[in-house]
Amino acid sequence: MTQLKISAPVHGEALTIDTGFQARHFGEQMFQGLIDPVVMVDHFHMTSPTFEPHPHAGISAVTYMFEDATSPHVNYDSMGNQGPIVPGALHWLAAGRGAVHTEQPEGTNPHVHALQIFVNLPASKKMQAPFAVHAEPADIPEYHAPGVRVRIAAGSSNGIHAAHTSALPEAFTLLDGFIDAGQRFTHQLPPGWNAMLYAIDAPLQLSADGQNSIIPAGSAIGIGLDTTATQAAELKLFAAEGCHFVLLSGPALREPLVKHGPFVMNSSQEINDRIRAYQRGEFGQLKDDWLRNSHTSA
Repeated sequence: MTQLKISAPVHGEALTIDTGFQARHFGEQMFQGLIDPVVMVDHFHMTSPTFEPHPHAGISAVTYMFEDATSPHVNYDSMGNQGPIVPGALHWLAAGRGAVHTEQPEGTNPHVHALQIFVNLPASKKMQAPFAVHAEPADIPEYHAPGVRVRIAAGSSNGIHAAHTSALPEAFTLLDGFIDAGQRFTHQLPPGWNAMLYAIDAPLQLSADGQNSIIPAGSAIGIGLDTTATQAAELKLFAAEGCHFVLLSGPALREPLVKHGPFVMNSSQEINDRIRAYQRGEFGQLKDDWLRNSHTSA
């Protein structure tokens, strides 16, 4: 039996909220467990404030801004952080035992184009204090080859490492890549790691461990390499036409998963505990003047 598993392509679900938010939504349950520790991904466009301040617990809530966004996504959180997430930047909120935040486009005619990613935290870190890691576009290294450009927003690929990754709660790789027609890119998936490979705007071909998979445009696959593998799997990507892709990858946690909105814990009892903690005000709150100012400028 092969040590590398690849899911069928998943097209995701269309998600629209009011007039200012459109997304393609991917949930972990669509991939037969093969994108663990990723819990959820929304590939979204936002043109007006959509979400009220809300809590998170048990996960990291990650925002990665695509370079073609035309305005910043402004972050406010209960730890006292406030500021823009600009096009090309990464903002990683490790919510731990609980935090409150909101992110919203501001200014005239804003257009945010980004990924919102929920990355699970292991049971041993779900009750740690929340913190945030922020990487500006200049902090994100790139891999270049003929007809290939890959931004390494987190983790490592082809010998290039994003330095801020050492501050993340767990090892994780986030690649934002562009492959010209007829070109190839290869990435090593370590034993015990899973990955989600998303072909954003054109079909992408994956060859790995003697298996081949065609990922239609707008679709994603899950990839998992067993812990018993003695070496990394070589993921070979080929684009017959120019393709923008994203690869998300981390060590599989293989722990019980209980979800309740923005809370992800290991049991229903833990979910109820975090709900009560939030109701008691233990997650903190946002400063009223931030919200007043942001609503005025939007």
